[in-house]
Amino acid sequence: MMTTDSTVRAEFIAGLRALARFLADNPKVPVPSLGEAVSVHASGTDREKCAAVDRVAELIGVPASGGTHYLTERHFGPITYRAVAVTEQALNEYGAAVSYLGAVTNA
Repeated sequence: MMTTDSTVRAEFIAGLRALARFLADNPKVPVPSLGEAVSVHASGTDREKCAAVDRVAELIGVPASGGTHYLTERHFGPITYRAVAVTEQALNEYGAAVSYLGAVTNA
């Protein structure tokens, strides 16, 4: 979920800075070779979720796009900041797909 609560933001940013310092001070600790993404997920109705992503898109200066996963993202080198709205259709399709997990096996 996403929030602009100042306490949560301050703690999150402090954690990112602590991680960056730790990695800088410990060069033998591996990092992802392809980068990493920080994703915030919108909540509410499909319309509310897409509107939230549109607001983030305006704030980060990158247009939103997509279908069942409506998103905007901005890259900072190998790090990506992403805001995502997953539609009810996508959630339902995923739920239907995973409902079969373990039900079909090779005999």
